[in-house]
Amino acid sequence: MSYYVNLKNLKTDYSSLFTGLSGKSAGGSGNFLGIDLTEYASIKSGAYSKAVKAYYAKNTAKVSGSDSDDNKTKKESNSSKIRKDTAKQTLSEIKNDAGDLYSAASKLTATNSKSLFNKKDITTTNEDGTKTTTKDYDRNAIYSAVKNFAKEYNTLIDSADSDAVGKSTARALNSMMNLTDVFKSQLAKVGITVETDGKLTVDEEDFKKADMLKVKGLFNGANSYAGNVGGYASTIGSNVSSDLNYGKTYTSAGAYNPFESGINYNSFF
Repeated sequence: MSYYVNLKNLKTDYSSLFTGLSGKSAGGSGNFLGIDLTEYASIKSGAYSKAVKAYYAKNTAKVSGSDSDDNKTKKESNSSKIRKDTAKQTLSEIKNDAGDLYSAASKLTATNSKSLFNKKDITTTNEDGTKTTTKDYDRNAIYSAVKNFAKEYNTLIDSADSDAVGKSTARALNSMMNLTDVFKSQLAKVGITVETDGKLTVDEEDFKKADMLKVKGLFNGANSYAGNVGGYASTIGSNVSSDLNYGKTYTSAGAYNPFESGINYNSFF
C-alpha cells in the first residue's frame, strides 16, 4: 500500500499532510517521511502527557525537599560561625597573654628609681642571732619577677601555638623563641633552663645563688634579653589586635580566617 500527498494545493493548514494516515508506512515500519508515527500515537493516547507530569512531579518533590537542604545550609553556617567565634576567643586569649608577658618584662627592664636591680639595705640574721645590714640586691623580689616572667612566657607559647594566628603573629612567636634559644647558655648560668619545648624553668636555689650582675645583664634595660622578649610580646599583641579588628587574617597554615568585620565574600554564595 502507498500514500499520496497532494502538495499542489497545500496552504497553511499543514494537517492536510497527514490526511489518510493509518499509522503505518508503506514498509510497515511505523515511519513516514522521517516521522515516527508511534510518537504521535503516544501523544494521542495520553502517554506523553503522563510522562511529562511524572517528570515535573519528581522535580516538584525535589523542590519540596529543599527544607532539608536549607537545614544543611543553616547547619554549615552555624558551624562556620562557631569556628569564627572559637578563633576570636583564641585570639583574644593570645592578646591578653601577650599583654601579660609585656608587663612582666617591663617590670624587670625598668630603670632608674623603678628598677628592681637597685641595691637596697638588706638585713640578715647571723647564726648567733645578731643582725647584719648590707647594701645588696633584693634577690627575693628579683626572683619573684623573673619567675613570673617565665610563667607568662610559657603561657604565651601555649596559647599562640594555634592555627588561629596569622602568619605575622606566628613569625613573631618563632623569632621570640629563637631569641631565647640564642640566650640558652647565658640563662643556664643563672639557674634558668630552656626546655626542649622552648619553655622556661627557673630553679629558685640556683637563681638566688647566681651572680646578680649577670641576671641584671639579661633582664634589665630595653636592650636586654627581657627587653627584646617584651618587644616581641608587644608585636604579637598588636598583630592579634589587627586580626580581631579587621578580620584580615591569614593563619599560620596559610588559610584565610575572616570575621564579622572585614570582607567575607563567602557570605554572598
